Amino acid sequence: MKTFVFGSLFALLCGPVYTQSTAQTTALLDNIRADNKAVPALNQTLTGTWMLELRGPGQRPPRPNLVTFHAEGTALAAPSSGTESSHHGLWIRVADRKFLQTMYIFNYNEQRTLATITKVRITARLTEDGKTLNGTAEIVVMDNEGREMATIPGVEYTGVRLTVEKAANADGFAEEN
Repeated sequence: MKTFVFGSLFALLCGPVYTQSTAQTTALLDNIRADNKAVPALNQTLTGTWMLELRGPGQRPPRPNLVTFHAEGTALAAPSSGTESSHHGLWIRVADRKFLQTMYIFNYNEQRTLATITKVRITARLTEDGKTLNGTAEIVVMDNEGREMATIPGVEYTGVRLTVEKAANADGFAEEN
């Protein structure tokens, strides 16, 4: 009997305090955000795989390039040229839908001997829908010891985020046992 009375008294005393606290928290959580001014988080990352078209000064046609941006801020790219290594780099978000990247590339001569090292400094802007990327790049060409030989500004690029696509026979695939 004492346990029942104590439990009831505790619930009676603490119940309104808990309910009032919950009501305040709910009001706070309902009112704290301004949804009409919110910037969606979806568009704040480059994470994923992209197909890029690079256009250097006077370069025709554009050169394709595949790049994968990893969540921790690294990137790997596969060039369409047979004279370059894979591209390794880093990326960071610096403002709303704006990013900086730096990529590093080994360049080979006809004998597949290392000829130069390229550092590419990139600015990138993501569209609001998060599906398209465009930017500019500055190419720094260095010798094998890292001494700067030339800087080439004015490279532009556009890219699209790649998505998973269904094959013609994929309808109902996920539901199969």
